[in-house]
Amino acid sequence: MKRIIALILSALTVSAVILSGCGGNSSGSSSSKAQSSADNSSAASSQSSGSGSEATQNGGSSSESSISGGVTVNEDAKPIVTDEQKEEFEKAINSFDSLSMEPVALLGEQVTAGTNYAYLCLDKTNSGTPVTSWDIAVTYSDFYGKAKLTSIIEVHPENVKTVESEGEELDGAWKTVEITEGVALDDDLKTALDSVMTDDYTPIAVLSAQVVSGTNYVLLVQKKDGDTPVNYAVELTVDSEGKAELTKEGIFDLNYYLSITS
Repeated sequence: MKRIIALILSALTVSAVILSGCGGNSSGSSSSKAQSSADNSSAASSQSSGSGSEATQNGGSSSESSISGGVTVNEDAKPIVTDEQKEEFEKAINSFDSLSMEPVALLGEQVTAGTNYAYLCLDKTNSGTPVTSWDIAVTYSDFYGKAKLTSIIEVHPENVKTVESEGEELDGAWKTVEITEGVALDDDLKTALDSVMTDDYTPIAVLSAQVVSGTNYVLLVQKKDGDTPVNYAVELTVDSEGKAELTKEGIFDLNYYLSITS
């Protein structure tokens, strides 16, 4: 499905460049990169499939859907985008009637001849089998109030891409957008996460929660490096008695999920 979407986006992007010439460097490069993005998404899908794990988000929900690898996604995750950000996103996807995507958080933006935005989204698009996934959706807005969707790349909770050191997660004039109001966490999960985090953080999303002898969580959070916001992927294990252990922490590699660079 995402390969088809990427091909459609590529064709529309080329047409838009010919008709308007308003995309700058980012619009001009989106055609080939959207196809590459679809390939990356397919490769990541095959890596994460077949784990057979049973998972829930936020410790369980009345509205959940299965994705590859037996992971489930809470469809009721509370968005933390602003009304203005959500309006801009919906403007970009309004020409794609088949898409059902909810922007949860704006992770980055890039000013070119207009502005590119990278949103973390819940994708509820139904291509035959009801499946909900986490995606990075990139949109472009020009100076004339027009917006378009340029790429969709799936974020697999079992294979979230991270980088080794700060400063590597963004390039090409992309900047992390500061998130001031985080998503609400269940009390038990917040207590567990607070016990292992050494810096102040803002929760962005719970990507998955795998029930084993305790619960394994994968989360996105934002911390500050001085005055600069940095998005982190965090893996957390909470045992049956509520004791938490931080098993992995790394800077979220937004570049991996972007199909448009300067």
